[in-house]
Amino acid sequence: MPVVEVKLWDLERLVGVSLSESELRNILPRLKCEVEDIAGDTISFEATHDRPDLYSAELLSIYVKGLLGLEKGLPKVSISDHTYEAHINGPSYRPYAFFAVVKGVSLDDESIRQLMQLQEKIHLTYGRDRRKVSIGLYDLTGVEFPVKYSSVKPDAVKFKPLGFTIEMTPREVLKTHPKGIAYRHLLEGQEEVPLIVDARDQVVSFPPITNSEDYRLTENSKDILIDVTSTDPEAGKRIITLVAYAVAMRGGTIHAVRNIYREDLRTTPITEPERIVYDTALNQMLLGLDIDIENTVELLARMRMKASPLSPTTLSVEYPYFRVDILHPVDIAEEVAMAYGFDTIEPSYMPPLHPGREDGLEVFSRAVREGMIGMGFVEVNNYIMTSKALMFDRMNLPAGDIIEVENPKHETFHALRVWISPQLLATLSASKHAGYPQRIFEVGDVVIPDPMRENKARDERHLAFAIAGRGVTLTDGMAVLKTLASQFGVEVTYQPLEHPSLIQGRSAKIYSKLGELGIIGEVHPAVLQSFELKVPVVICELDLSHLKRCFEECRKAS
Repeated sequence: MPVVEVKLWDLERLVGVSLSESELRNILPRLKCEVEDIAGDTISFEATHDRPDLYSAELLSIYVKGLLGLEKGLPKVSISDHTYEAHINGPSYRPYAFFAVVKGVSLDDESIRQLMQLQEKIHLTYGRDRRKVSIGLYDLTGVEFPVKYSSVKPDAVKFKPLGFTIEMTPREVLKTHPKGIAYRHLLEGQEEVPLIVDARDQVVSFPPITNSEDYRLTENSKDILIDVTSTDPEAGKRIITLVAYAVAMRGGTIHAVRNIYREDLRTTPITEPERIVYDTALNQMLLGLDIDIENTVELLARMRMKASPLSPTTLSVEYPYFRVDILHPVDIAEEVAMAYGFDTIEPSYMPPLHPGREDGLEVFSRAVREGMIGMGFVEVNNYIMTSKALMFDRMNLPAGDIIEVENPKHETFHALRVWISPQLLATLSASKHAGYPQRIFEVGDVVIPDPMRENKARDERHLAFAIAGRGVTLTDGMAVLKTLASQFGVEVTYQPLEHPSLIQGRSAKIYSKLGELGIIGEVHPAVLQSFELKVPVVICELDLSHLKRCFEECRKAS
């Protein structure tokens, strides 16, 4: 989590009152900020990764004012009716850009330092080291609208990058500028690079690398242009709003920008609040606090939200659009607890609803493992994280739905597996030197996309086994399956299966009396080739929760 530094005197001038060390040590933990040190006029604290609005003094000050009771409800900023215009036509790999203007700010060395800290902390955390989101702040003087976000050849233009007095092309920036060297991997292999220019085609910025020296922010800057480029439009809109509000805390007035993207028009920053319905019964259910609706309204006002009654027990809660951490009513319950004060919640003993015991599926999974080992199989364990290529491409399957990481650090681990068999084949591929036959299995979880679930996914416990060796056929796999099923008193039947990963006529769906249990079959030659396997392989994959239910039905019947 990022460590943020603010100056006490700067925070005090933003809040409007003197702050004691004891007040800060009380308030910061209520915002989930862990105080690292308060030394002289410097306050160091660790902020959580989901609260980028706390990465500098500007927006921190609005929550301090709320908890001190100096201001309540939604943050107030000056907003102008005047709007500007931007034309968005960026590269396909980084297509989105959003702009905002804040005029009439008052800056000094510390306020600039805070804004730069906000920018860099967001880059490193929420922005995924500039991969997902990058931010630029510029002196508006000399910038003519409409500004344009476009893509150009790396040698097409020249400008003075930040900190340099000589002009360079984007290609030269990537080779020699410190930020170019650090972040050129974000643009490697691309024929064109992103560029922000004004109406006269003067280069304002080369995102996500560096700004133009001609528009550097200084203590004399009064009017500020802000940009956010991103790969995710929702993230871009939230961050441009966050930064615009932060700059406006320095005495400025926000001017919206109409961002014209192809046929779409997106005006930013977004000053209208978000809304969520909150049932105050969650105060008791989640927090153990008997707080009525009126007091809940007051507590949320101190957290800079506006709550209005919808019924005797429910509220419509409005919160700033830049609060990227508010996703669910549970998050509002946390805000209630933070305003109430975690340290003032009286602990109480809650008797357990049942004695502690091991989950039944874990007990059953252990029995399955013992059964497989008893049949001469070796257990392997793979990560639940995998790749879409392994799940589909190498298995001769068309791409299907899968839960993916938005900004993966590694191509091999960017998705949650939807079945285990591909990883068993990868294991066999890595152990060809060990000789044959090889009999391996894994019991583990998979994650299946499910739009009917609240989190759009469901977990399943699977058993998968593979037999590799010369002369191995479907019969070998069915013999193992029959033995395993008989151990648990389950009768299985088969129906023909057409599956691109398996040989037609040598594969089947497996059924119990409760429905479909899994699949079994000989691996298709194209799949064997993709894993560089030169012997036949039989794979089988079963839903263990289903097998457990069958086992329990058999026990009841007996």
